[in-house]
Amino acid sequence: MNNYKVGETFKTPTIEGSISDGILSMKGRSLPEDAKTFYMPFREWLSRFYESPAKEIKVTIQLEYYNTATSKLLINLLLRLEQLKEIKPVSVDWIYDEDDLEMEETGQDFKNLIGDMITMKAINS
Repeated sequence: MNNYKVGETFKTPTIEGSISDGILSMKGRSLPEDAKTFYMPFREWLSRFYESPAKEIKVTIQLEYYNTATSKLLINLLLRLEQLKEIKPVSVDWIYDEDDLEMEETGQDFKNLIGDMITMKAINS
């Protein structure tokens, strides 16, 4: 399965990706009641995404809120992408509402953990 797509609900984000193109995006809120079940297919797809033949990997994360289970997923995703940047260019856009200091700080924390592959981008809501 080259492409992955899950539509947004009130408690789950839109997740879209393409292995062949090396792109992935997450947008919305992530607080599924059963995070393990919700994210299981995505984690399986991610294992193949990391082997993408694309010349570069581009990830966009634009979450307005997420729970602890999602935090673990994001940390694992970012750490794996950090390993990939040794092989090919990897970029992560952390997009947050300019008035959302919590999401800005979270993105900065991830950037401090992972490094310059994360670009902070404030937007107007």
